[in-house]
Amino acid sequence: MIIFSILLCACNSNYIKIISDTETVEDISIDSNISKTQINIDELLIRKELIETVNISNIKKIAILLPMTGKYSKIGKAIFEGIEIELNSKLRKDGPKLVIYDTGDKKINLKEIYSEILSKDFEYVIGPLKKDLINKIINLNSKNLTILTLNYSNNFKKINKGIYQFGLLPEDEAICIAEKAIIDGNHKASIFHPNNKWGLRIAESFILRFKELGGQIVDISKYEKDGKEINTSIKGLLKIEESIKRKNRIQNILKTKVYYKPHISNNLDMIFSIGTSKDMKIIKPQFNFNYAEDVPFYSTSHIYTGITNKKTNQDLNDIKFCDIPWLYNNKNSKTKQNLKENAEKRDLLRFVAIGMDSIKILINLNQLKNNKNKFLSGDTGYLQLDEFNKIRRNLVIIKFKNGIAKNIPF
Repeated sequence: MIIFSILLCACNSNYIKIISDTETVEDISIDSNISKTQINIDELLIRKELIETVNISNIKKIAILLPMTGKYSKIGKAIFEGIEIELNSKLRKDGPKLVIYDTGDKKINLKEIYSEILSKDFEYVIGPLKKDLINKIINLNSKNLTILTLNYSNNFKKINKGIYQFGLLPEDEAICIAEKAIIDGNHKASIFHPNNKWGLRIAESFILRFKELGGQIVDISKYEKDGKEINTSIKGLLKIEESIKRKNRIQNILKTKVYYKPHISNNLDMIFSIGTSKDMKIIKPQFNFNYAEDVPFYSTSHIYTGITNKKTNQDLNDIKFCDIPWLYNNKNSKTKQNLKENAEKRDLLRFVAIGMDSIKILINLNQLKNNKNKFLSGDTGYLQLDEFNKIRRNLVIIKFKNGIAKNIPF
């Protein structure tokens, strides 16, 4: 079974379509045998051992391959701002020379850019962002120039030892929240996701990890993004129609209204729902209305823009999700506040964090390579290098309470 990767697009639905490749997704049936060997959940609670970080680097020149113009220019500029923030905090003076190569033009000649990078003796490359360019640069990099891409290739057959892949995989979030659900004592999940490739891909990642940990998928339901028939889909998922009909029969017999809470008959003990903030402000109240207000509810960070708004986020109360730690700690507090107050940047905080961590990764790359079982404490999560040269993230747990997203223990 292959799970394809996409870049998590902040929490703004406008960025979810950053993926450009045509990818097929294989459906996973509820009864499929994902793993015969279940994982001991006690392993999930072991304290993470951190690598000894290096804060000073002798890096002289870094080439930056980001879209500074065009459709994804806001994302590219946010990432570059993060790079500058991190360098300014680590290296007060004599920092590396940064040269930007704008990859926003569709007619970009990546081979020519790569040749120029080699001829000018750059030590490191950060980027590209788009998958098609990542696939191209993997094929070009015969000289083993150290490159940190900011998305993940879907070419699993070709591994280049000089290329490291990093980004905000929604699959990381799905795995994280599956682990949290199991730790919370929930083993029977119903899944509610949008009827598109993005929703299915996140759902599949959740299913794989949840079943590895001994969980059972009770039911899966899809909804259309236009919001139509969501209530009907939720009722079908909860299977409460028969219970409501039973209540009506009793009322007809007794000739009076009776207090009766319909029974959720499919025996689920948790719900995992996928969607944007706008989606979830419709979906969660509908689950509450349909008598599932006490059922543990989990989602992804797409439901939260990173901006505190106690009034508008009340409908998200009691939802748990995984997210990057930087949004919830006191690091760079003044910088974060300035970004949040900027209407054009407030939805891009997670991309700023990618830029910050890209510098941390390059500076500490040898430590990550030599300590595969240890983690680098980053702004996008606890970072670990896997056997495919991909940076994987372990995240923090967030829960909405009284309209405010707060960090809670794992």
